[in-house]
Amino acid sequence: MKINTIKRISVFAVVIMMVLSMAACGERGTNTPGGNTNATVTPTPAESDNLLAKYDPPIEMTAWRFLNNGIQFKEGDDIENNIWIDYYREVFGINLKYDWVVPEEQFEQKMNIAIASGNLPDLMWLNNKNLIELANDGMLYDLTELYQTRTSEFTKSILEQDITSFNTAKVNGKLYAIPHTGSAIDSLQILYVRTDWLENLGLEVPTTMQELLEVIEAFTKNDPDRNGKDDTYGLGLTKNFIKDNHFGATGFFAGYHAYVRRWIENENGDIVYGSIQPEVKTALLELQRLYKEGMIDPEFGVKDRNKVQESIAAGKIGVMYGGMSTPGAILKFNAENDPNAEWVALELVSADSDPAMPITKMPVNRYYAVNADYEHPEAIMKLVEAGSAGYARDSKEKADEWSNKLSHDENGIAVWQYQVLGYEPAKKNLTAHYNVVKALTTGDTSILNAEEQGYYDRIKLYEAGDRSYYGDAHIFGTPGSFDIIDKYVKSENYLYDKFYGSATPTMVERSATLEAMEEEVFTKIIMGDSIDLFDKFVEDWKKLGGDQITKEINEWYGTVK
Repeated sequence: MKINTIKRISVFAVVIMMVLSMAACGERGTNTPGGNTNATVTPTPAESDNLLAKYDPPIEMTAWRFLNNGIQFKEGDDIENNIWIDYYREVFGINLKYDWVVPEEQFEQKMNIAIASGNLPDLMWLNNKNLIELANDGMLYDLTELYQTRTSEFTKSILEQDITSFNTAKVNGKLYAIPHTGSAIDSLQILYVRTDWLENLGLEVPTTMQELLEVIEAFTKNDPDRNGKDDTYGLGLTKNFIKDNHFGATGFFAGYHAYVRRWIENENGDIVYGSIQPEVKTALLELQRLYKEGMIDPEFGVKDRNKVQESIAAGKIGVMYGGMSTPGAILKFNAENDPNAEWVALELVSADSDPAMPITKMPVNRYYAVNADYEHPEAIMKLVEAGSAGYARDSKEKADEWSNKLSHDENGIAVWQYQVLGYEPAKKNLTAHYNVVKALTTGDTSILNAEEQGYYDRIKLYEAGDRSYYGDAHIFGTPGSFDIIDKYVKSENYLYDKFYGSATPTMVERSATLEAMEEEVFTKIIMGDSIDLFDKFVEDWKKLGGDQITKEINEWYGTVK
């Protein structure tokens, strides 16, 4: 379900939903239900000639990379001898060789040493910091024109689904890399409320923070499960409430326009740390009140996600904040245990007239850049096209020959991990939701790819009475969590963490200490210590490295905005 930037890319699977949506809407990057769902995208002759033509004679390309701990090879294969190396050579005439390959945890150090020595390959995996530095030093090829003229419209439609993330690959307005894009919207915060409890108490679905607080109180004090016992809590939180997506308080803080553990832009255009802003103090005071009045489990400060999940499964909590996957990861266990349990996904509610806005991190964890001295910089565009082919198999002339080889092999090994350049559609899961809902409405499953068909089949089993598929129905069906993601996207009502660069020197040295202090102080305040601790925390945070980190981040921001 949830896809992040290092998970399976499903290369050359039948993932045609972006093509269908684009054809239906008649413009790049738009994903809406309906339209001509049988259309495909076929590159024009010029595109085929420019983008996919094989080098003859073959060319050489060097690169560097890391291997994550989960990567596997069949007997006789390694990172320089595998199906993707064969593919690049036989289809594109590119002989790819690695200058070096290291485990992921050693990559940054090895990369920094190589950069310092000036020993750069033709194709580089870079972090944001090194991308900026190498571009400013004239060490990278400016890909701006190549991207515009040598990239198919279909591939652009994938890479630019989240244009904010895509633009992080630009330095001084020029494109110096192809970003490894993923999904930011999948991690947006969602409010979940038990509607069967609302019905038991004669309450409406909350639309404001004040209404939500009243629901939390009623769920705590008015026996919402009708068992005659005082055994429920309104709001579920974990001890890691600052950073947990499930059972976290990030969505609650956002209701007060507060953004903990995130960097935001103030009215002067400067980047500031969200956790030290006055809005956080207001939200902490409200959480303190909820805790004092018994609306939050008194042991939340020592309970991890598994413990709070047990309370949800047992029907002891009626409100929580989570993400799009919460119905499958958390709520399904309550639904299996209680045939009457029903939850609704909601947009975040606000404490005032301004809408509450969820915040997400930039979903780019590496960049693919070309050495300025490389003789064939245009070759990267062939690799870029290869990266999108898995999302439009029918649009690639040679795809059928390779389609069953480049995702998983006959032993189930994930060979997609061997590719040197890959990325993911930012709206892949949202598009799956659109397609599944349309198929459920019309009964026409021909529009579904294999992954979407799986969601559809499981939802039909849920509709037939199998509660074990509650998650699929309430994520990809309707009403479900992606209905809320869709609202955020269409209204553009969400924020990005403004800092997406590599850790600054002071962050490396001080962040762990500062974050531990933040968690300790915020927990103490919620559990009853004086709110004055917040002001002391802000003062200490600034003195113990926070001001210097802020300075370093603003210096970085000046190079990317």
